[in-house]
Amino acid sequence: MTLFLRNNKNESIVDIEIWVKRDAETKRSFVELRSVVCIKPYSEFLLANSAEKEEIIDTFDNISELRGWMWENYFMVKDNTPDELQNVVNEVSDMLREIGKKFGLRFITN
Repeated sequence: MTLFLRNNKNESIVDIEIWVKRDAETKRSFVELRSVVCIKPYSEFLLANSAEKEEIIDTFDNISELRGWMWENYFMVKDNTPDELQNVVNEVSDMLREIGKKFGLRFITN
């Protein structure tokens, strides 16, 4: 599943992919996450909202570290199995919806 935060020009500021990965060596399947903050639209958004720059920088820094959050926090108390895919998607979706509301960005799933 791919999750996006987009601006009013429909440009992706954040692109997050969450999927089940199978390790060829161990034959183990687990949830994986890739998070990308798209530099040009993010930078334009930051410049247009400079009054909130510290909060925006902190928020999008956290978004760029979602893979670490997933492994170090979310899976600290449970096993990373394919059964957790939808739960991780739901958690990240909730985070992005809240950020979207706060900063006037659209949350899109694909």
